[in-house]
Amino acid sequence: MYDKNMGSRLSHSFSNREIAKILADISAAYEVKNESKFKIMAYQKAAVSVEHATSELKDLWDDGKLDQIPGIGKNISSYLDELFRTGQVRHFNRIKKGLPPAMFVFLDIPGVGPKTAYALAKILKISNKGAVKKLKEAALAGKIKVMENFGEKSEEDIIEGIKALEKGEMKTKRMLLPYADMLASDIINYLKRSPEVLEAHPLGSLRRMVATIGDIDISVCTKKPHEVMEYFLKYKKIKTVLEKGEKALLRVILLSGQQVDVRFSLPESYGAMLQYFTGSKQHNIQLREFSLRKGMSLSEYGIKKVQSSISKKFPGRGKFKVQSD
Repeated sequence: MYDKNMGSRLSHSFSNREIAKILADISAAYEVKNESKFKIMAYQKAAVSVEHATSELKDLWDDGKLDQIPGIGKNISSYLDELFRTGQVRHFNRIKKGLPPAMFVFLDIPGVGPKTAYALAKILKISNKGAVKKLKEAALAGKIKVMENFGEKSEEDIIEGIKALEKGEMKTKRMLLPYADMLASDIINYLKRSPEVLEAHPLGSLRRMVATIGDIDISVCTKKPHEVMEYFLKYKKIKTVLEKGEKALLRVILLSGQQVDVRFSLPESYGAMLQYFTGSKQHNIQLREFSLRKGMSLSEYGIKKVQSSISKKFPGRGKFKVQSD
């Protein structure tokens, strides 16, 4: 759209974070309406991609380069063009029609997914204004635990999620693999500068090279875990320490908002820990079932016979694989 008097293109400005929220809301709306998983995932991936883009989408749109962002196909690109030109997207408005606006506010609460957010907003009849405050009041009054498909644990989790939101602990969003790998590599390089660190590797979905990553998990092999913990706490990109010490785990939030779990292991058990925390969840379940059939118990410390308290430990991944076949 052009203004004939000014000779310039009229547009509406949105930050990458705002656009990511819009796309994530559409993914949530599709999920509540039981649309195809393809549509749900397409908008999820687009939201993650936008949030972690190194350039502002508005600038790319001005230059006609929206297609440079991974996950932004022709359809989403055309909707973003409409958003920048008019300030809204008619298709998005149709998708969200009939859904309670408060549900999209609740999606910012850690632990609350689309269908839970919808049920809370719909059943409790909570309006958009002051939605989180009203939800907290309902939870404290015990109104959630009596709802169908909810219970005391759900109510407690929602209260804790709201408290986290109030403290400024934003809901962890999934990252594209290259971005997560960049963050993890920076942490691992920092850790390896400590002479007490023998090895350090990514764990979980990042180790499995999954397309999108939630929290970043990192393993550290050291004979002096507490010294390395103190060293890592000096990492300048840490914003908040959530957990320290229990079960050789250090859990932090980075300045960029991502949660990082660093797990420490003695050298003799490091191979077992790598296997145990690499996953996936289903793989671990099947492996535990296989171990039990063999009369064995599997943990991050090694393998032991069910009737014994002595674990067979494995310092390396290769030795664990060979000796556990």
